Amino acid sequence: MVSSVTAAAAAAQTAAPEIRTAMVGVGVRGTSLLRQTLALANVRVEAICDTDAGARDRAQGLAKRDNPRSFTDYRQVLDLGNIDAVYIATPCDLHAEMAAAALSAGKYVYCEKPLGITPEQVDLVLKAAAKSSAFLQVGQQLRYRTAFREVIRRIHEDRVLGETFVIKAQRHGTPSPGPRNRPAWYEDVRRSGDLIVENSVHNIDVCNWVANSRPASAYGHGKRYFPKPIPAGTLMMDGYSVEYIYENGVHLDYSQLGMHPRGLKKLPNGQWYLVFGETGTVDVAEGMFYPMQESGEPRDLLTPSTRISDDPAVPEFIACIREKRKPFGDVKVGAMAALTAILGREAIYKGRSVSWNELGVAL
Repeated sequence: MVSSVTAAAAAAQTAAPEIRTAMVGVGVRGTSLLRQTLALANVRVEAICDTDAGARDRAQGLAKRDNPRSFTDYRQVLDLGNIDAVYIATPCDLHAEMAAAALSAGKYVYCEKPLGITPEQVDLVLKAAAKSSAFLQVGQQLRYRTAFREVIRRIHEDRVLGETFVIKAQRHGTPSPGPRNRPAWYEDVRRSGDLIVENSVHNIDVCNWVANSRPASAYGHGKRYFPKPIPAGTLMMDGYSVEYIYENGVHLDYSQLGMHPRGLKKLPNGQWYLVFGETGTVDVAEGMFYPMQESGEPRDLLTPSTRISDDPAVPEFIACIREKRKPFGDVKVGAMAALTAILGREAIYKGRSVSWNELGVAL
């Protein structure tokens, strides 16, 4: 279980050799990664890199214990001989270039999702990883939740559903009453990859994990609905639906809407995943199994020790470096998630079914 792995990793870190890290990008997410890294034993932050002087200063203040050096160009960071690992938490369009360069420089990489926003970017990282002596862990944090791991293990290993047929998943939210404080790059679909790639890649990754396969094709529709409808591909969408057919026959029906009333009880908002199979349905987020027949009682798939929504991805990254093992959320997990999201986006943009083979990436 993740919880026991995390405890063992924490104990090992106390006596383990020091790991020297650098932070590339210290906005909201990068600052969170910085705080988590500073909390680990025998881990130093040697460098802070960001083009925003204010962000750099704040991060250096947080990491004053380690007195990290300050940079504006990530390539200078990669030239440092005293760096073992690099965290990349920059705008989405920069992830692949930086991750590939860091891997080529022999640095271990924790790269925020998505791994890339185009097939070419994803392919660049895959090829760099294949040649590198180091590894990449992607920031698909849901892979590290104890509860999710246990429920999906029960689906795959215990076959609580028998054969899996259909997944219905959503990420619905209520519109914000005012403008959201987002950086300019977020709304620019050429930089963020659009909502499905920047945001839903987390949820789509869970669906890939459940399906235990990769999509063969996707078809979808979406647009920017508010304040007035405009076609997809201009500003970031606020609503879309995608149908994926996986190579093993599993069908995924996924939607994301930013217009879901909070009080709508018959279809609650939020993030959820329902997995339908031979014997019933599993609610992944709640950890419950519902048998097909009404006479059957719902069954809890989790114990108190596994009903945890933890996120030990950063401690696990450091533990994997020390123990020389592959991370659970490795470069192939990140590539699959990004490519699945890109496949859905391209189906929406093109207004037709798009096949996996059209992406042109060997995985």
